[in-house]
Amino acid sequence: MSEPKEEKTLIELAREHMETAGADPESGVDVPESSSTTQKRAAKVSHPDTEPVVKDAVDSKLSDAVDSLLQHIDLDTDWRPIKLPSRGKAYVDCEESIFIKPFTFNEERKLRSIKRAAQGTSVINSLVKDCVKGLEYDAMTLEDKNYILFKLREISYGDEYTIQGACEGCESKNSLVIEISKVPVKYADDEYEEPLHVTLPDSKQEVRFITPRCKDEEYFSDMENLTDNLWRFVLSIGEYSDKKVIKSFFEKTTVRDLAKFRNSLVEDRYGMNKTMSFECANCGELTESLIPFTESFFSVS
Repeated sequence: MSEPKEEKTLIELAREHMETAGADPESGVDVPESSSTTQKRAAKVSHPDTEPVVKDAVDSKLSDAVDSLLQHIDLDTDWRPIKLPSRGKAYVDCEESIFIKPFTFNEERKLRSIKRAAQGTSVINSLVKDCVKGLEYDAMTLEDKNYILFKLREISYGDEYTIQGACEGCESKNSLVIEISKVPVKYADDEYEEPLHVTLPDSKQEVRFITPRCKDEEYFSDMENLTDNLWRFVLSIGEYSDKKVIKSFFEKTTVRDLAKFRNSLVEDRYGMNKTMSFECANCGELTESLIPFTESFFSVS
């Protein structure tokens, strides 16, 4: 019986193949590159400057280096005028237009530092001090403040403001985009002047009063709080300007007198439109809703 033939290894078979082909097994074989690989290498070699050279140190002024990185960004941080809805007529010394400028890194940090709702007012106050010129925050009427904040949002994060609108019919949520620059604004009439006057229906007394300011926002937390503090906005009732007399008057007069003055105090005489209309994407019903001031207001849509 013959000996079983020993199987050859792959290396031995390769040697035999190379000897048959006339190649020297000791010299090795060059493997040609594929055409695609060659093209890729050629392309890389023919354009050696496409990749930026990373520098470990700044070889020029720091400001020049940063400017080169920001060359494609339009950094328009200049002051720009906006016309107040009140046209400045609600104040003793204020022009028709004031100046605002976009938020920068420092203002963005302040916004992101808010951890509790109670911090919001103080941060907004600080932002206004940084980015508004021509009118102090505490002195602003609520309508002017609302408009100023929307314009600051527009020039800092963009014109489009994305919100959620709830349908009154089917209660489904609709994603809506508001273009701030296109929201209608009503400006104060030429004849507008403060203090304002209103005659109460039952007592027949004339009330001289000023409209609420940012410093008064704490009194608008709810209707009960506002009713308790109506007297704070009054300069005089009839012939009396004493605050004790005014406060006592509101505590004793009729609810019709209270309602009349309260409505006069919060009446929309000027300002940015507070409402929007939209057609529900789910049921097609037309809904009118307030334009909300959400926690995402100061962010990019």
